[in-house]
Amino acid sequence: MGRNDSREHISTNRTNIVSMFRKIRRYITIFKVFTKYNLFSLLYSEVNQYYVSNRRNPCALDFKNQENAVKLRKALEELGPTFIKLGQILSKRPDIVPPIYIEELGNLQDNVNPLDFDKMKVAFEGFSCSIGTEEVKETLTYSDFDIHEIFDDFNTKPIACASIAQVYEAKLDGKKVAVKITRPNLIDTINVDLAILDDIKPLIVRAIGLGKNFDIDSFLYEFRELLNRELDLSNEARNIKRFEENFADVQEVHVPHVYDEFSNENVLVMDYMEGFTIRKLSGLSPEKKKWYAKIISKSYLKQVYIDGFYHADPHSSNIILQEEGIAYIDFGAVGTIDDELRRNMLNLFYGIYKKRLDVVFESFLKITGINKEDINVRRFKLDLDDIISKQNYSAGERQSDNYATLALKYDLSLPSEFSTLERALILIEANCLELDPGFNLLENAKPVITRVLLKRYSPFEAIEYLQLEGDRYLEIIKELPQGVNDVIETIRGYRVERLEKKTDEIKKYRTIDSIAKYIFLLGILLSSSYFAIEGDGYLPLMGIVGFVSAIFLFAVSFVKS
Repeated sequence: MGRNDSREHISTNRTNIVSMFRKIRRYITIFKVFTKYNLFSLLYSEVNQYYVSNRRNPCALDFKNQENAVKLRKALEELGPTFIKLGQILSKRPDIVPPIYIEELGNLQDNVNPLDFDKMKVAFEGFSCSIGTEEVKETLTYSDFDIHEIFDDFNTKPIACASIAQVYEAKLDGKKVAVKITRPNLIDTINVDLAILDDIKPLIVRAIGLGKNFDIDSFLYEFRELLNRELDLSNEARNIKRFEENFADVQEVHVPHVYDEFSNENVLVMDYMEGFTIRKLSGLSPEKKKWYAKIISKSYLKQVYIDGFYHADPHSSNIILQEEGIAYIDFGAVGTIDDELRRNMLNLFYGIYKKRLDVVFESFLKITGINKEDINVRRFKLDLDDIISKQNYSAGERQSDNYATLALKYDLSLPSEFSTLERALILIEANCLELDPGFNLLENAKPVITRVLLKRYSPFEAIEYLQLEGDRYLEIIKELPQGVNDVIETIRGYRVERLEKKTDEIKKYRTIDSIAKYIFLLGILLSSSYFAIEGDGYLPLMGIVGFVSAIFLFAVSFVKS
């Protein structure tokens, strides 16, 4: 037993030493990349955000910040999947990251050199045993695995390569499918990178110029959870099914179907979405482009305000234009909005739509969770009024980043759900503006807002709410008599307690009053006795009258007490 413990101890120590050397080696790589792009200089300089600038006429400070942002983007790309994902997540937080960095980090390329399929097919090990068809019964190892035992045809040259997965084109039962496979040996590298990111948190905050209210610990926790979800393709499969259900009745929007029997945490088989991306379209009429822009915006606003479940990375490559509509692909990144945030956001957009500044102000305060005392209300309202004006009267300009700009100006940290959504809306708005230069998101949002408000206050919604909450209210009604009785008893006890307290006070004051009276009468008695014995003239008579009166008053007081 002791020998086994010793062996386990040696094995543990060996593992720890290997992990330590792996981490040191990765630190050296990061140091070399940071030195190569001169990123250490960013630690000694502030990201200047307080200057006058214009998107179409940049100034010298714009060029300087742009140069630093490009260096950071190139360094993150060179450092691999963890740092690429970190940059992509930061690019979705315009409320804390300066705009110049947001724009550049949004250009982070997740494209990497493809791995040979012989290395990728390790994902299929044990495939038939766990989820394969009945025809393939034996457990396969990737060394002797023949992909054609499952697929009719399989192109081993990937059609898309990213840092976490590669996508292939194949045929299954005569139907064209897309097969997404995770890259091998990612987890060890990612875990080392996450440990290093935890070590260099202050450097990250300093280098990117994050706001002082930015919670780096919460951000890294969310980042770790995101990586865990993206490394497990079964999560993406569930997301696709949920989208498929939400758009089952929408003819213009298509979502790929997932083949569960051929999918697992490392492999995802789904319908291949034919079509072309926004950037590759040509020869379309302006009317057709406007039609596509309208479908994209309406479908996305439905995701946000009706479903509360939306595609979090809707860039142009993830929206496929088809003859009869559009298709969404790549559901690894999704967002959810709870009822409270959705209600506040809807009120915010309704206030902008109706040009009601107070509604917009109150809604934005609820979203950010700040108090009026923490900001200059007058100046803040002026900025909000400017946003209302832009959203209602500007056409052909991007407006979705206005709230993040406002949050950055007042150093407010928006909820991560709101920031992620705003970044997604920026991408949607950019796609629609590319299709229709006169596009205005608010105009397309008005019908959706009206529909949601009608639904919110409809009798059917009230009945459904009563059905869901009926048991709880019934329980409250049952307990109401006992509750009322408890309240009455409490009040009664409180009144009795107050009466007893008042009685004690009265007794106390009566005792003091009696003592004062006796002292006064004693004074009259003594003075009257002195005047009766020692006085001259009429003083002895006064003394006798006073003495008798004092004796009489003593007797009356004694009888009363």
